[in-house]
Amino acid sequence: FSSSSCSTLNHHAGLSSTALSSFFFAIIMAAAASDAAAPIKILYWGFLGRGGPLVRMCEHTGTPYEYISDKAEMAKVCSAWCESPAGDNFAPPVVVDGDTMVSQSIAASLYLGAKLGLTPAGYNDYKAMQFCGDIVDTFEGGVGKNNEDGAALKKFIEGDRFARLMGNVERGIVGPYYFGEEPSSVDFFLFSHLDWRTSNVFGPLKEKKDVDVMASYPKMLAIYTSLCATPGYQNYAGGLSKPGPISDEILAAYA
Repeated sequence: FSSSSCSTLNHHAGLSSTALSSFFFAIIMAAAASDAAAPIKILYWGFLGRGGPLVRMCEHTGTPYEYISDKAEMAKVCSAWCESPAGDNFAPPVVVDGDTMVSQSIAASLYLGAKLGLTPAGYNDYKAMQFCGDIVDTFEGGVGKNNEDGAALKKFIEGDRFARLMGNVERGIVGPYYFGEEPSSVDFFLFSHLDWRTSNVFGPLKEKKDVDVMASYPKMLAIYTSLCATPGYQNYAGGLSKPGPISDEILAAYA
């Protein structure tokens, strides 16, 4: 409302400025109470994977959320298991925010990040989408499609395509975070993928094969190290596990 609109409302309603202030305060408090009564819901399987960025952002910001991994519950809003779901989502991860439901890992992460204020100075919606797409191409389309066979993994990790994909991600980071001094939703998206692949592939390669995949990518490593040290990560007690390490057989074939 403009000051003139408030004055007009005050005049016609016969309200004092104190009463008018109380009226607006009551509206604000009612909205806050409504938000508090309906926490964010995160729908994904019972482990950290593509739903990881959503969990990490809520934990980092201290935002209450309900995590739902029951397939029957997810089927109510996902057409992968239901012909007439309550929404237009195919599969998890899904963020449910009141009447708004957003699926697909990139869209869900950027939506939740914006809601939680993880859009620092310099943040750009379109570059954020690009950066998240680059991350998926690198870690899911690249590492994830080559980590079931040791020889294939070695060929990919030591090949030109992986170096170019990783170099592209690295160049997108201003430093210390993607857009500058404060972390954004994109940083948590990258962080979750690094946490996943470090547990699954990079950690075992470094420990058992002395292959330091992250050595040439200091900006990415800095984001990973920094967010690993935050209270939201260190104090996480939700019980969701990261994917386990690749098998000894795969590592033995990485020769």
